[in-house]
Amino acid sequence: MNILKLLVNLTEADPELLARLGSRREALTRLGSLTGKAAVATAPLVLGSALRQAYGRGAQTITDSLSLALTLELLENNFYSRALGLVPNTPAVPAGFIPADLRPGIVTVQQHEQQHVAFLTRALQASGADIPTNLNFDFTGSKNGTQTAPFADVFSNFDTFLQVAQLLEDTGVRAYKGQLATVQSDRVFLTAAARIHSVEARHAAHIRTLRRNRNATVKPWVSPTDQSITTAGLTDAVYAGEENTTQRVAGQTIPFDQLPIDAAGVGQTALQKVQAAFDEPMTATTASNLADLFIY
Repeated sequence: MNILKLLVNLTEADPELLARLGSRREALTRLGSLTGKAAVATAPLVLGSALRQAYGRGAQTITDSLSLALTLELLENNFYSRALGLVPNTPAVPAGFIPADLRPGIVTVQQHEQQHVAFLTRALQASGADIPTNLNFDFTGSKNGTQTAPFADVFSNFDTFLQVAQLLEDTGVRAYKGQLATVQSDRVFLTAAARIHSVEARHAAHIRTLRRNRNATVKPWVSPTDQSITTAGLTDAVYAGEENTTQRVAGQTIPFDQLPIDAAGVGQTALQKVQAAFDEPMTATTASNLADLFIY
């Protein structure tokens, strides 16, 4: 999750948003020339100012969307932080829970999530919005013991931890991919969004590779040959629709076997690889509902 994704979300609900931002795009464009810490520190302030001017004080839709995104990032950051023993006043994970040779990779992912939390927090503060507080997370899925825990050993069994991580990361990738089409006409937004999206996708691929190296039947990308790790009516929405074999191009749906490739020559195996190359979009509502499984 990131700020560009939220802007795209908002343009779906309000197609005139980017038009109202108008010349303020110049300010956002200038952010593209910033690098490193300067860009991270400045971007939320510029964006918050632009949103206030575009919507004024009645920006309930924007603040709701920003708050949702921050909630999701807090969820993911807390998940990895718990596994790394960084969250005070929570049960300690067993010694060696994360194998020593795998810990640096998990640390990197957690640091990315922490950066996203800081970025969104500053953006909300700059736009005058309230910051989500008093959020409680239960990654067993038991809602603090009020229902059966589908992931009871999430912080004692590393394989269960990786399964939950895969569900969270794949959800994020799909939710974000669903918004990219809206920014296609804006090169600055599209470039930045695609770069950040690639980081999220690498998170998912990394977690999947860790599982694969531990003998799980899973590819680094979503594949119909992956062993199912979902529960019907609970987490199956993470992959609902991934079986799609039709790609929308210029307002038309085109089956993969009708794409301009030599389908007869390459065979169905190659077509399945084409299918796997496309992340199916996920709505914000579905992503929010999935996140709510771990919030009470």
